[in-house]
Amino acid sequence: MKKSTITKYTKILQDVKKSGQKLYAFCTQHGLNYNSIVATISMLKRQNDEETEEVRNLISLYNEVVSKKKEILVKKEVETDDRADTSYIRDENGHIRYYGYQIYRRDKAPVCGKLTREEMNTIHRLYSYYGDSLTQRVVSRHFVDLSLIDFKRILRAFNITKASAPFAPHMLEECSEDELREIQLREKENSFLRKAEEDQIRNNEKLLKKYAQENLELKKQLRAASEFTISIPDNISPIIIEDTPNSNPNINLYISDLHLGAIVTSGTMYGENKGYGFEEAKRRLSEVLVRLKRIGDYGTINVILMGDNIDCSGFFGKTARLDHDMPENMDAREQANKFIELMMWFISTLAAKENNFCSKLNIFSVPCGNHGGNFEYMCNKALLALVGAQFPNVTTTFWEEFFGIFEQDGETFVCCHGKDDQYMKKGLPLNLDDKSKVMLYEWLHDQGIHTDKVHFIKGDLHSNSLNSCKRLDYRNVLSLFGASDYSNYNFSRNSYGLSYDLMVGGNLLRGTFENL
Repeated sequence: MKKSTITKYTKILQDVKKSGQKLYAFCTQHGLNYNSIVATISMLKRQNDEETEEVRNLISLYNEVVSKKKEILVKKEVETDDRADTSYIRDENGHIRYYGYQIYRRDKAPVCGKLTREEMNTIHRLYSYYGDSLTQRVVSRHFVDLSLIDFKRILRAFNITKASAPFAPHMLEECSEDELREIQLREKENSFLRKAEEDQIRNNEKLLKKYAQENLELKKQLRAASEFTISIPDNISPIIIEDTPNSNPNINLYISDLHLGAIVTSGTMYGENKGYGFEEAKRRLSEVLVRLKRIGDYGTINVILMGDNIDCSGFFGKTARLDHDMPENMDAREQANKFIELMMWFISTLAAKENNFCSKLNIFSVPCGNHGGNFEYMCNKALLALVGAQFPNVTTTFWEEFFGIFEQDGETFVCCHGKDDQYMKKGLPLNLDDKSKVMLYEWLHDQGIHTDKVHFIKGDLHSNSLNSCKRLDYRNVLSLFGASDYSNYNFSRNSYGLSYDLMVGGNLLRGTFENL
């Protein structure tokens, strides 16, 4: 500090001593800044390493001047709905000891009192946006002697708002920025622990009530069981059901997510797809054909290609979104050729008269999946054109839209892959949620479909699930590829397989071919 400043403050304190006045009164009378003098002296007291004879004399003179005054009252007025006087009560060192207030009310006695440092800090910490951000009502509960209305008056008097700092004025004066940050972090930690403890207590109370209720119910059940008797009539006889011959059943085969061209190269937890390729996919479809034949002969077989039956988009190792790399054991051209070859073999087997699989064979295809995109679209187009040319008795249907519709045995089936190659960030979920339900209902309305029951069939997530609600059920079908490192980490573990719907005598039976 400059020597001239020390000299200036020494002269002021000497004049105060001569006048016999208190320091605050003297400063007020002569237009001096009382707070500046107190803050300067407090700073000098803390700077022991810079203490000189002049500084020691100044501090001594200050102590002599203020020794007879224990408390210094600093008043200021704050404009509120009611006129209010607030005061910071300071000690001889200029530190705020407590906060006084006097709030005048029309036709009523004023509200008077004081807040301790701890109380003022509690208000700031609990009410501020940067603290706990509690409501006025909740914070007021910490002050049982004050009504909510009077508590609000105090907030207005001291101009405490949500935007105020989470620290009382004395904290801002006495603590550094680093200290305030450390205090705030501790308060947040303590607040979290308090809330966690309160939640645990509430949860324990709920559990105790639950267990008590269960105990009562168990006692009732035991009492009822002890009094239970069985009385069986002597004339029980079964009903006789006539054996009505069934026509050949119809079946829907959902071929989804073959991912032909994908390979599992890392240390996967599941080894069934190590070395996956054309031959393994053909073996799995062969086993499907064997199991189909075990069920019997069919009236109609509907084969529905559900998308992602090739793994890349035409760019080697890339999905249609080009958002991540995929390990491949075939380039794009090989995937296209092998997919068409595999499906032509499968369809020719179903269509062969020697096998007598069915009276009618229909092939349906969604446009594509999120892996193959436009490349898979062209492959599916080419496949159905070849099928139509080689097997004139086989009906082919290619859906250009995301949802494809067909009818079978009076039932309406709506099929899709579950995720497109452009717009759908997450795709349709594994299990039907409210958002998807509303979207499907709106789509049915737009399509003019008002049947009692619609079956939504989707792939994409390599899992078998079924949800039902009014007017529709929602099914995710299995993948013939099954599990990989990518599907395990991002979706769920499922064995590979093929899902089907079997229609027998007016009944819809849902099943899967697994462990192929």
